[in-house]
Amino acid sequence: MGKKILGVGAVVLVGALVIGIVAVLALPGAAEAAGLTRRGEGRAPADTTNSGECVDVGSVEPLSASEVEALRIALDDEYKAWSVYEQVIDDFGAVRPFTRIQRAEESHITAVVRLFDRYELDAPVNEWQGQVPSYDTVAEACAAGVQAEVDNGTLYDQLFDMVDNPDIIRVFTALQKASETRHLPAFERCAP
Repeated sequence: MGKKILGVGAVVLVGALVIGIVAVLALPGAAEAAGLTRRGEGRAPADTTNSGECVDVGSVEPLSASEVEALRIALDDEYKAWSVYEQVIDDFGAVRPFTRIQRAEESHITAVVRLFDRYELDAPVNEWQGQVPSYDTVAEACAAGVQAEVDNGTLYDQLFDMVDNPDIIRVFTALQKASETRHLPAFERCAP
């Protein structure tokens, strides 16, 4: 009898611990702060790339003017996407796929801001909040999401021509892949 009570107590304790960890990590930025985001979705530790390889963070080469501009364009596009999805959530509630994709956009923003930080550049602020359209229906918003993700893929194709830096290419490649292989199909499933 005593062993059963101990066993049940251990299960309850482990369950409570798991629920507590999940609850804490669900807070905005908590997983990132704890270093628990998946590679390519959040910030890598300061001394590694998203692939985990060590880099000398003290000796980065300055970026070319076109690379700085590419970072600004990429960040602006990620801000715009986040703001559009925020507007949809404000208008219709926590609807999928917008809630999930908006969280992914937060990770994309973090990845690009990390590049600004790495090269000691000031990242622009999001000026899209309150400046994006509202849609009459979720289906209409999904159709707009399809177009936005198609445009995002095209944009990254153009940005690749502006950069030579492997760090930037690696991040842009991951962001474009997420847009094309995850976000676009999700919006296609909910579009009319």
